[in-house]
Amino acid sequence: MDVDSVIAEVASAVGLAEGASGVRDVIRAIARAEPVATREISRMAELPVPIVTAVCNELRKRDVVDRSRPVRLTQEGRDIFASGQLALDARCPVCHGRGVASAKITESLNNELDRAASAAPEAKPELDQTHCTVATKISRVLAMHEAGALAGSRIIILGDDDLISVAIARFAALTGMPGEIRRLTVVDSDADVLACIAAQTAGTGVNAEIVQHDLRAPLPAALRGAFDVACTDPPYTVPGAELFLSRAVAALTGDAGQHVFFSFGARRPAETLRTQELITGMGLTVRAMTPNFNEYIGAGILAGTSHLYHLRTTGVLAPLITGDYSGPLYTADLRAAVTRPYRCAGCGAVHAVGPGAQWTNIASLQAAGCPECSGTVFRPMALQQR
Repeated sequence: MDVDSVIAEVASAVGLAEGASGVRDVIRAIARAEPVATREISRMAELPVPIVTAVCNELRKRDVVDRSRPVRLTQEGRDIFASGQLALDARCPVCHGRGVASAKITESLNNELDRAASAAPEAKPELDQTHCTVATKISRVLAMHEAGALAGSRIIILGDDDLISVAIARFAALTGMPGEIRRLTVVDSDADVLACIAAQTAGTGVNAEIVQHDLRAPLPAALRGAFDVACTDPPYTVPGAELFLSRAVAALTGDAGQHVFFSFGARRPAETLRTQELITGMGLTVRAMTPNFNEYIGAGILAGTSHLYHLRTTGVLAPLITGDYSGPLYTADLRAAVTRPYRCAGCGAVHAVGPGAQWTNIASLQAAGCPECSGTVFRPMALQQR
């Protein structure tokens, strides 16, 4: 078995934008953690779950990955591909790679935030809402505290179905510093989320300012240039990142060194590049990026995680979107507007699915069957990278 040939064949068969390195990342993750669930491989390799599944299926055809579940290498695959891959997790066992941990705070806050999370309205997938775990809420607040972005700060949260404002208010009350939060403003278009936040921050000593506003429109004048810290966990799309970061930048004062805490999942190469271009293009610098910092209940395609970017402002802040925004924003918007290639699992033929194609959705292609072999199993391929 020629290692390079196998990897190249798999990358080609899947149409993997990450190429051979993406296949190697999947094999490395399997070798280090086998037997391992596809979801965990996705986290380790930073690839969407459907892509990992497709790679594993191609590796099974070549007897590199066993056909049993959870995922594991065959003995031949292990002998050839796993050389030098130690089954060693080098992450800190306390913080699990997040870089922040406090047993005292976690124990004290956990029950309070559990109750708050139980009172949260059901997530709305059409708005790309997926609630983060209680542990993530606590870790985000600890990261802000460690960065000096809580005490004495004016904080704006753009979109808060994760109830980070509640976590901040409860943390401030617990540590005896509610008066140190100079301003805490939450902007969201979802009235149910805002009502929950108002109820859950009451009595903490932190006066949360609740603003119902759709970020497709510019921020109200009273919120522009008024904050030292901005937090946002935008829709799972690059346009969503561009819009929400633009509004975050518009909310901050023009002073250098202000904070932006930006949660965004692993993307494909072209999307990752575009996201980084957006960050620098707005006059932001990356102070730190912690992979898989955030964990969510759901968000299956992203393996239930996203990265936390800690950004700092320069003296040349400039939002890329200043006026109204009318383009696609949420995942469903982009799916409805994009034509994606699908490869037939039976014969390998590739068929376009989406607006303007013969089949407008995958269900219609499955119902019709592959024109070449009548097969009904199709695997999504990577979109054309731009």
